[in-house]
Amino acid sequence: MMTAIALRRRRRSLGVPRRISIGSMDRGSLICEAILLDEEIERALSIYWEPDDETCRRVGWWLVRHTGTLFHIGRRLLELTSPGGALLPPREFRMCRETEPTEEEMDAAPMLQPWSLLLFQSGSSPAFWKLGGTAYHPEHDCVWGWTRLLHLNRDKAMARTTDGWVRLGKRMSA
Repeated sequence: MMTAIALRRRRRSLGVPRRISIGSMDRGSLICEAILLDEEIERALSIYWEPDDETCRRVGWWLVRHTGTLFHIGRRLLELTSPGGALLPPREFRMCRETEPTEEEMDAAPMLQPWSLLLFQSGSSPAFWKLGGTAYHPEHDCVWGWTRLLHLNRDKAMARTTDGWVRLGKRMSA
C-alpha cells in the first residue's frame, strides 16, 4: 500500500502536475474534468459530448450550481462560449417579481458606467450575480460599488438590484 508521500513522489517523477490550472485548460479538457468530478452530469444531461458552444453552455450552467472546483470549471466553460468572455445571466434569470421598471423608476435610476457583472461563489454558499460599477446621479455623489443582481432587463438596458433599479451605460471589457 502506497502512502501519500509515496504517491506525491511518484506523481512528481512521472511529470504529472500537482495542481491543474482551470484557466489554462481547453474546452475538451474542462468537459472531461467535469465528467470525472461530477457523477450525475452524464445522467442529467443527455447531450452529444462534443466541445461545441451548446455543450459547453449546458455543462457550464449545470456546474455553476455547485461550489468549489465544479463551479470554477462551469464558469470557465461559460466564459469560453461568451463573446469576449463577458458573462451574462441566462434570459430566464429572475430573482424578483419586478422585471419592468416604472417611468418614475426609470427617471430616478442612477447610471452605472462603466459596469461589470460577475458570477460569484464563495465557500459553501450557492453562486449569485454581482453587478458593480460607478453610479452617476445628478442628486448624489459618484459612488463605486457592488450590489447583487436580481434581474437584467436587456431591452431597456436596466438592472434590478438589491439597491433598486439602475440604468446600464457602457460595460467594462472582460
